[in-house]
Amino acid sequence: MLQIVNGIQIPTDDYYISHKEDGLDELHFEVDINDPVYYALNEESCIYESYEHQIYVVKTISGSSRTAKIGCQLDLTDWKGQIEIGYDRSGTAHALIGGFRPSNWTVVDPTPKSDTKSIKIDAPVPLDLALQVQEEFGCRLRFDTVERKVKILYPDDIALSNSYVVDTVNLKSAPEYKGKSNELYTRIYPRGKNNITISSANNGVEYLENFSFTNRIVCKMVSFSDIETAAELKAEAQKRLDTSSQPERSWKLSVVDLYRHNPEKWPDMSLDIFRKIRLSDEYKGFSVNVQIVEDKVYPHYPEKNELTVSTVTKSVQRTLRRLYKDIYDENSRLNMRLNSK
Repeated sequence: MLQIVNGIQIPTDDYYISHKEDGLDELHFEVDINDPVYYALNEESCIYESYEHQIYVVKTISGSSRTAKIGCQLDLTDWKGQIEIGYDRSGTAHALIGGFRPSNWTVVDPTPKSDTKSIKIDAPVPLDLALQVQEEFGCRLRFDTVERKVKILYPDDIALSNSYVVDTVNLKSAPEYKGKSNELYTRIYPRGKNNITISSANNGVEYLENFSFTNRIVCKMVSFSDIETAAELKAEAQKRLDTSSQPERSWKLSVVDLYRHNPEKWPDMSLDIFRKIRLSDEYKGFSVNVQIVEDKVYPHYPEKNELTVSTVTKSVQRTLRRLYKDIYDENSRLNMRLNSK
């Protein structure tokens, strides 16, 4: 059910929720322009969605001769209600978010990590910091706008589930496949703080290799400026190489969500965001473990659900946001290198 927070119910059940990787989830629906609810809807109207118990705020209204398309985002107004000039702090993901958050919100961190990083932003609101923390720590945030809680998750640490998607069971049509190897490399030369190498922890060799996908030697030097020991540098470089030596693959899937149809019959077939599942792509001729990085959920029509799954969790949106920061932030490593020349 959808309801304007002032109490007017919206007469449709054919709406969908789009869960985004960065936590900025969206709600989309249509209304008849002759329905009284259309006149009650305005930009910044708050909408309560009862299936997931979330509050959204209207951001776009596109009316035509018969219907109007309404686009909403999670109501994170609280996360835009203050600003800090010259933000410059260090800490864990939990400490950074907890130290600059709306006072009426709580941080939930089921698997806290001790890693610390320094973050500098010119004039952020708490939401800006939250997005940057996700970028720096590889964590993801899930916002609960009713309980006012933000949960920190680490998708890379999530174990492979028993869920699967296969043509003969719950895949409705051929997957939309995208693959690229533009950033692939098979030999990494890691450098840590003060330009340390891994040679003392790697039998005198300054590089690591992974030829599990291709036997071609493709080299790349990668900086890990926060790491001070060779052993830790080697471990982190190995993780980076294990991902970067494989092509980036993603699929858009049209599925029948069996779990949402009948959770008692299909208890192991949940397809929630960040869940790691097994995909059998008969059209490409292989099976692969993938992670759900985005979805489109129709609460009342689960046979219309869509998933975006990937072999890597790094999305195009986050890559572009990081590039934007590197270009326009005078304190970014990119600009510091350019200005030193």
